[in-house]
Amino acid sequence: MYAVNGATNASVSYKGASVRVRAVRGRPSRSYGRLIDGRSSRAVLKTSRPEKRFKYRVTGRAPVTLNIYVRSCDVPALTAVRVQLEREDDGKTLATRVVDKSFEKALSVSSVLPGSYRVKMSMAGGSTPPRGRRYRWTILASVGDRSPYPQLPDDARVRLANKDCSSASVTWPLAPGRTPQRYCVHVEPVTSSVAFNACAKPRRRRKSVKVSCHVTGTARVEERGGNETMSETISGMKPGRRYAVDVYTSTATTTRTKEFLVYERLIVDVPSTC
Repeated sequence: MYAVNGATNASVSYKGASVRVRAVRGRPSRSYGRLIDGRSSRAVLKTSRPEKRFKYRVTGRAPVTLNIYVRSCDVPALTAVRVQLEREDDGKTLATRVVDKSFEKALSVSSVLPGSYRVKMSMAGGSTPPRGRRYRWTILASVGDRSPYPQLPDDARVRLANKDCSSASVTWPLAPGRTPQRYCVHVEPVTSSVAFNACAKPRRRRKSVKVSCHVTGTARVEERGGNETMSETISGMKPGRRYAVDVYTSTATTTRTKEFLVYERLIVDVPSTC
């Protein structure tokens, strides 16, 4: 800031100062991520950022159907989330929905014109995550007709059939439909209380924890309670130990796959004596 003498045009400056603006706790950031068609992006909701925003652009000349998929990295999902699609130029809300499952096609909006759009994800009801709590999700936008994800049954749990001091037999229901899917079983000892990240790619896990993989149409399928199921016998378990059993499924019938889903984790406590 300067003071100027109107008669002599002489000036003198005041001593400068700097100001730092502090972010208001609990207020969502206005920064935006960017969604690329057919590619999933992470969305973490926490106390300091209870809302995640993305920009998405529809290219081409003709109207399209825009599909938005969300997946929780915690299975089952720890909280419900609201997904909202807005037009960027005027802020008009085109669609909104609350999702409380670990995976779902959140929105399917037809006749979407080429242009720029905003996708928002927040906790249902507008609440803020408790201090120290992080809700991890992924979000994927696509104008493709087919879902890039495999299907899951309504009851996506791995169940224990029987166990002894060195092995366990588990079963899981298959997804409806006739599209071939690949199912891979991973087993490892539970050594810590760190939460399982269902969004982490299975190829990042140690090779030694993979037990087997099966493809529908080539593997043996059983009928239980009117539903088709697969089973796996896990051997080499140690008495008195606790193991985590995870089943991954994908649409690829080979090891090359981009999107996958995970059944609800099964914890097996092996008996100490038999």
